[in-house]
Amino acid sequence: MKSIHPTEQQIREFLAKKESGPIVMINLLKFKKEVDSDGSTSEDRYDRYMIHVAPILKNLGGRLLWMGSVDQVFIGSEEEDKWDRVLLVEYPSRTSFFQMISDPAYLEIHKDREIALERSALLPSTTMMSMIS
Repeated sequence: MKSIHPTEQQIREFLAKKESGPIVMINLLKFKKEVDSDGSTSEDRYDRYMIHVAPILKNLGGRLLWMGSVDQVFIGSEEEDKWDRVLLVEYPSRTSFFQMISDPAYLEIHKDREIALERSALLPSTTMMSMIS
């Protein structure tokens, strides 16, 4: 299923989880192929979103941990598992993430994200003890 928004069920499940400290949202992004009339690409549009969301993220105590482009599918299906970009974004809590995505200022900025993406997956994750010394 191609989507860029959570379902009501996904929101309920996300908010029902017990707060356990910081959360890292793993963002998997697939950009649209279209180019705007001004020549900007979907990636350009998403980069504009990132620039505008950065101060909101910082004010919440969140931070971008890592961002990179994907150059191939090594294990998996090229059609189903091919993403263009991956981001790891840390938030102080589930509550802070939900506060951000509910903020009217964020929702205005979010329009660039919506326009840029063909599909996305956001995977909330929490830290586990490292198995590697």
